[in-house]
Amino acid sequence: MDAGIYVVGSRMHGLLESLETVADNMANANTSGYKRSVTGFHAILGSVASAGTGQPGTMSPIWPDLTGPMLDLSQGPVRRTNRPLDLAVKGKAFFALDTPTGRRYTRKGRVLLSSSGELVDASGNRFVGEGGVLNVPEGAAQVTVQTDGQVVVGDEPIGRLTLVDIPRPDLLVSEGQGLYRNDGPAAEPAVNAEVIQGAIEESNVEAVKEMVALIGIMRAYEASSRLVKRMDSLNSKLIKTAM
Repeated sequence: MDAGIYVVGSRMHGLLESLETVADNMANANTSGYKRSVTGFHAILGSVASAGTGQPGTMSPIWPDLTGPMLDLSQGPVRRTNRPLDLAVKGKAFFALDTPTGRRYTRKGRVLLSSSGELVDASGNRFVGEGGVLNVPEGAAQVTVQTDGQVVVGDEPIGRLTLVDIPRPDLLVSEGQGLYRNDGPAAEPAVNAEVIQGAIEESNVEAVKEMVALIGIMRAYEASSRLVKRMDSLNSKLIKTAM
């Protein structure tokens, strides 16, 4: 296969993956705590022979390679709900959750109370407290969550929500339902993070920007497809001329 066609074909494959990423972002534009994913291309360098010598020359771009998808952890809009157990995070922090498959992290602060009074998410995963499980006594009249994550029932503190910073956010893996698995270095205590009670963080997806990106990807794919057809046509003409 002609090298030029192979290079363009590689870019087309990357564009298809980018298309899937943008489509997923658009589908989650209204999902609280969702963080958009981004992709991009970078050039793989190779040694190009110096003209007339046959010897390796300078390193030059010879191949387009897709990077990502990577999470965009920029702050999403904070929307007031006035529901006491809705919690939004401002800053780089994540809530920690104990799940059947291990420790996971989330920005989705829609908190519920289990039948035993534990703070859980919609799937029943427990929010981790710095001192262990957070339990709200039965019949508690008022639950207050302070900006540092301290949970107070009435006038009695029952613990503090664990807020963590992920040193390598590029190694976070989305598992759906607003949960992320950390495949990088261990999480660290968050610094300069704030919890807002009675609010949730919306998705950081901007639908108009994603639509513009979608159109750009489709146009780039169409242009690449036309280029492949032209190169194939030229190759056919060269073969016929040589014969």
